[in-house]
Amino acid sequence: MKNLFYRLLIYLDSANEADTNYNIAWYMAHHISEVAHMGISKLASECFVSPATISRFCRTLGYENYAHLKQECAWFSSTSRKFNNLINVPLDMMKDHPEGSTAYYTQQICASLSQLSSYLDWKVIDQVIQLIHDSDNVAFFGTQFSHSVALHFQTDLLMLEKFTMAYMEQTNQLQCAKELDENSVAIILTVSGHIFNGNQKMISYIKKSNAKVVIITNDQDFDFGFEPDYVIGIGDPKYKRTGKHNLLTTMELMALRYYSIYYPDVKDNIIE
Repeated sequence: MKNLFYRLLIYLDSANEADTNYNIAWYMAHHISEVAHMGISKLASECFVSPATISRFCRTLGYENYAHLKQECAWFSSTSRKFNNLINVPLDMMKDHPEGSTAYYTQQICASLSQLSSYLDWKVIDQVIQLIHDSDNVAFFGTQFSHSVALHFQTDLLMLEKFTMAYMEQTNQLQCAKELDENSVAIILTVSGHIFNGNQKMISYIKKSNAKVVIITNDQDFDFGFEPDYVIGIGDPKYKRTGKHNLLTTMELMALRYYSIYYPDVKDNIIE
């Protein structure tokens, strides 16, 4: 369900307010529960557009059709659980003891990060870094936090004069995956494999592209549905709730490693 909110907010944050689809996204963001019980004609009427426009917007967000999107809205409307606790801190503890909750959670993060050095295979990482450096077409794929980390890494690489792609909007991600070829590198960031469950079309394009595929994940045993060229493991799957911190740390280390390899005068130019 969170994926729908994420996609709506990305659209609202990046689209022009004069765009017809912006108005649809705005209405849905304010009326998720109502949309769960609306037919497509009713939603179209509320947004002053045609049902065909609603259908196209659903596909823009990455859904097969309006019924597919409406299922997510219906789930949200019917459940009392409106917030997904992704940090593994008991709600009662946070309510009554925020200080103790802070210590509880940071201890989990520290335990996870302390094992990172034993999981990272720098021989594999260096091969991936060389792929990134040598390829003219490098694209990152991820959802939610993983996508934010991809953008962070993309920015670091651009500062090092390496252009890569990490599209935010779902339609652009799909088109990017569709245009990959044997000279491309596709890097998929996913802490626990979530991207493989809700983005089958994009994954299918990546699989068929003959591009070099790199998966960076906290769950190396996940069934990806195909054999990637490289897998970079970032931790123990039992720490999946804190794996996002391992992912961010790994990408920051990879950015610095890229810098250290391809900028021989790094000691003179590094920015503290």
